[in-house]
Amino acid sequence: MFSSIVKRSLATATVGAAGVTAVSAVSQPTVYADEKKKSKLSIYDEPQPEIVIVESPTKLEEHVAYAQKYANERVEEGKTHVNSLRDQWQKFEQDVKNTVQQTVDKDEDILPNGLYVGVAALAGTIIARNRNIIIRFATSTALAVGTSYYLLPKTTHNVTVQYEKFESQYPQLQAAHKSINDSVADVRKQIDDAVSQFRGTVDENKAKFLSQFQGKDGETAQDKFESVKKNVESMYSTRSNPGVEETLKKNN
Repeated sequence: MFSSIVKRSLATATVGAAGVTAVSAVSQPTVYADEKKKSKLSIYDEPQPEIVIVESPTKLEEHVAYAQKYANERVEEGKTHVNSLRDQWQKFEQDVKNTVQQTVDKDEDILPNGLYVGVAALAGTIIARNRNIIIRFATSTALAVGTSYYLLPKTTHNVTVQYEKFESQYPQLQAAHKSINDSVADVRKQIDDAVSQFRGTVDENKAKFLSQFQGKDGETAQDKFESVKKNVESMYSTRSNPGVEETLKKNN
């Protein structure tokens, strides 16, 4: 009986020893031959790694920045455009001022002579009020130009020079003006031909009338007048009476 108990105790002890050995074998780390020995720990704290913060804008911030940039660009363009318009206006004012100074003569008075020119143009419209628009315009323009040449000759000449300068800058306007001048020249030539033909006809009719007025024997009107004068004077006692000639001239 005692022997059986001793056997059980030995068996239990053997199993326990085997388990402890296995646990200790598992828990201990494996040491290799080439593994270096760990360095000694420092007494100072390890340095903290440098922290770099990178700011990343949000979508809203990106849109706002884009809108602000676009607005600034448009504002700058607007300022540039306004400055350009201002410069052009100042240049235009200076050009107008210089043109007026070059056109208006200092020795001539624009007022009231300019008003007289306007009145002449209005009078031309009134004179030709019953005619078509072309005749009214031509009459008004002719009277205005004639009056301006009479009252403001130097200024009118300067206006013509300035108009020619302006016309030279636009070839189309110059071509239209040339066409109008050619048409006016043709009309003037036709009028001159008609007047010359009329004068020739009048001279021819005058010659015919004078030839018919003369007598068959070639006696002219002056000869007839002298003959009648002598006959009348023979009726008076004196032939030097001046009243006879005057009476005959009144009767003729």
